[in-house]
Amino acid sequence: MIVLVMIGVLMAIAAPRLDFTRYRVDAAVQNLRSVLMQAQRTALLRQYDVVVSIDTAGHALKTAEDVNNDGIIQPDEHKRTYTLNDGMTFAVPPTGLDSVVHSAVIGLQLGTMDGLPTITFHRDGAASSDLQLYIATPDGPDRAYRALRLIHGTGRTDWYRYDAGANAWKIGGLQ
Repeated sequence: MIVLVMIGVLMAIAAPRLDFTRYRVDAAVQNLRSVLMQAQRTALLRQYDVVVSIDTAGHALKTAEDVNNDGIIQPDEHKRTYTLNDGMTFAVPPTGLDSVVHSAVIGLQLGTMDGLPTITFHRDGAASSDLQLYIATPDGPDRAYRALRLIHGTGRTDWYRYDAGANAWKIGGLQ
């Protein structure tokens, strides 16, 4: 009984200090990163283009496999939608990774498909454009922002955490 009381007291002290929002938004940006990495792997392994569209209104990434590499997604080609989890949204942060941003999706050579910004992974693993995606928790006083950067030449992705106190981005996973 004493042990249970001690555990209860420790939980009462520790629970308010746990930041579950941080873990949820970290998981969301890592899921986005996984989708992009899987699209790149599929393009490399199967030797055809994989198109990823960013649906900011629907809070999702949409992938399509262009099996015949004709630049057109046919009805019989594989498509899939990955929604952001836990109510996360694409959002414009107070500042971008490199400068001020005005959109949640940034890329110099982004294409479009069905009116959505699109990036294509080619057979050599390279992406058609560089890309920066910004997501956040739903509106609130302590909104947490995350960013994902993709380098077009290699398809490499990194994610970042916004530190509001320092008004700066820090590489994800590092404190």
